[in-house]
Amino acid sequence: MNGRTNVWESVESFRRTHLAAQADELPVDVFSLVELVLRIDVIPFDDLTARYRVDAALTQDFRGLYVDAESYILWEKGPVWKQNRLRFTVAHELGHYVLHREQAARLKFSSFDEFARHFKGGDADRFGVEQEANEFAGRLLVPRDRLQDHFEQFAMRIESIVPTWQRSEDLRLKFAESVAPKFGVHSQTLLTRLDREGFWPAP
Repeated sequence: MNGRTNVWESVESFRRTHLAAQADELPVDVFSLVELVLRIDVIPFDDLTARYRVDAALTQDFRGLYVDAESYILWEKGPVWKQNRLRFTVAHELGHYVLHREQAARLKFSSFDEFARHFKGGDADRFGVEQEANEFAGRLLVPRDRLQDHFEQFAMRIESIVPTWQRSEDLRLKFAESVAPKFGVHSQTLLTRLDREGFWPAP
């Protein structure tokens, strides 16, 4: 839990510093954040997803962000599920940018392929780093206070109708499906936030 708490503190510090003016805007505009606020170059990369199984990846110097060219072109008018996936992936890369820049700066690679192999490795350390970036992305895209507002409104409405509502996985899923679009995330991301924030853990 200490690791997760540290990630949360990093997210909220990042939010105060870079998103104060857009605090009430949802979904989080990750590309404006990357390009206009952080001044990271977005670089379309042909077949990035097909070749490396990722939609986006930071460059080795953390000054650029490769984005699958097709996904980037479809960003504003593509299928909602694809927009949500790319939004989460970019937020995940922001997690690496905030949490792991110093660690990555100590590593040297001769090619993007070598760089990609390292960061897709399955060792325990890499798994921990990826989990931290996922947690950063989830907390960034689904601010705790906004999720709490939706949860409390739902709880007030459902309490008198279904007293045992918190034990219903079906209701939990329906809540996630109804609220996730407000944050621009997949319902599974919303379910994870309900669990991690302690609002409505899985029965």
